[in-house]
Amino acid sequence: MWWFQQGLSFLPSALVIWTAAAFIFSYITAITLHHVDPALPYISDTGTIAPEKCVFGVMLNVTAVLSVATMYVRYKQVHALSPEERRIIRLNKAGLILGLLSCLGLSIVANFQGYVLHMITTAAEWSMSFSFFGFFLTYIRDFQKISLRVETNLQGLTLYDAAPCPINNERTRLLSRDL
Repeated sequence: MWWFQQGLSFLPSALVIWTAAAFIFSYITAITLHHVDPALPYISDTGTIAPEKCVFGVMLNVTAVLSVATMYVRYKQVHALSPEERRIIRLNKAGLILGLLSCLGLSIVANFQGYVLHMITTAAEWSMSFSFFGFFLTYIRDFQKISLRVETNLQGLTLYDAAPCPINNERTRLLSRDL
């Protein structure tokens, strides 16, 4: 049985794909109509002028519904896995309530666009960017400890498991014996 045939397991994937499509479609519409700068648009800029704000709003409403369904399914899964533990039950309910409030906020953002809200979301985008930059600078020493090493071993005369080529004068570095 495939993963999408098992109950409601398609919901998280559908949520991610639909949300990405909401941003991409409204961005493409805004670019096509020359409403935003193609090089560096704000996400909120793609949802302020019709018709892209209508596309953005409708698609974010569907995203909110998919989010509610996904969070409820996850709530029921956690409840079924640990029905006896009071701490887990309380955390699970708190997570569901926070998730539902987030979905309500998403729906409000999708339906009530305006200049004041545009300025607020622009400020939020900049603060999020600076927060990420600060996060990166905070943990840069940890990132410097990560290294990547690649090693290759050629086990035969050729790259393939077939019989060697009868031409013996081929002298490329990749296929020669001089490695």
